[in-house]
Amino acid sequence: MEEYYMVWVWLGLFITAVVIEAITQDLVSVWFAFGAIIALIFSAFPVIPWYVQLIVFAFVSLLLLILTRPIAKRLLFNAVRYTNIDEYVGKRVKVISDISKYENGEVRINDVIYSASLLEEETETIRADEIVEIVTFKGNKVIVRKIV
Repeated sequence: MEEYYMVWVWLGLFITAVVIEAITQDLVSVWFAFGAIIALIFSAFPVIPWYVQLIVFAFVSLLLLILTRPIAKRLLFNAVRYTNIDEYVGKRVKVISDISKYENGEVRINDVIYSASLLEEETETIRADEIVEIVTFKGNKVIVRKIV
């Protein structure tokens, strides 16, 4: 009868691991939640002592952590996320105010005016009404280069 408390220990450990995983989302404690579920199943049988349940918990948790975490992390966290900004790279736009190496100017993209600066290797000032090509974005600033 004294072994039935392990059901509550494993259930508590499972809930704790799930809550920690929900808060951190680092894919670490979720594997311990799986180990706790297996140990919880083992604890339903009174003939299996607590130390065997502990060994099963440790073995399952570490095995899942070592074998499946790298795969799960690669699948979940390395997805390429495209944004609507990517469609502007390479687009040619008109300069609204002069852009120099030392001073930002402005460009108009789809009727929206953005702060713009030159690509680092550019040294020539770009005058208003010239056409430039968008290279990238840094925050909310457009990085441009003169079209040759």
